Amino acid sequence: MRNLYYGRISTVDGQSSASQYADAEKQGVAQVDTFIDEGVSGYHVAPADRAEWQKVEHDLRHGGVLYVRWLDRISRRYDELHSTMQRLMSRGVKVVCTMNGMTFDGADTNPMTKAARDAVLAFMCAQGEADYKNRREMADRGIEIAKAAGKYKGRAKSINDAEIAQAVADGAKWADVMERYGVSKSAVARAVRAAKAAAESA
Repeated sequence: MRNLYYGRISTVDGQSSASQYADAEKQGVAQVDTFIDEGVSGYHVAPADRAEWQKVEHDLRHGGVLYVRWLDRISRRYDELHSTMQRLMSRGVKVVCTMNGMTFDGADTNPMTKAARDAVLAFMCAQGEADYKNRREMADRGIEIAKAAGKYKGRAKSINDAEIAQAVADGAKWADVMERYGVSKSAVARAVRAAKAAAESA
């Protein structure tokens, strides 16, 4: 039976996959069985459109155990998360939330415990989307207040794409670039693509 870990971070600013790799190790999941999508929104990018999640679903097609920090790592949309979880459980997958040990076992056959499981799942799916929308609403409200006061200048870009792309062009390994600039693999990829596009249009 496969034991996998799935993680996701939505941005590179102030977030790191290191804590999720550490969480996977704590659960006894090998790094080769740990899949993390970096720089990916849980609301705007569906699980099926994420490279690492696709590997998770493929490897769990015959059942297994999936560890996640919290269900919102899979999706922050009610319908997406609910349908994805039901699909996994229909294959006999057991999903474990490492934050509090809560489990959703697809192998459960007791109608009463299945009903309780599904009720909790529906609530958590709804909570994930509501939390995201509330955060966005509060952020937008703060921006509007700052704009009205003439204090909003937009989000400062903390990553120099040109420097990152140049480091790669000079032969530096991606892993070394990621460590030097404190960015994710997806951030390096974006910098390289931007540099290539700029060179082609020059």
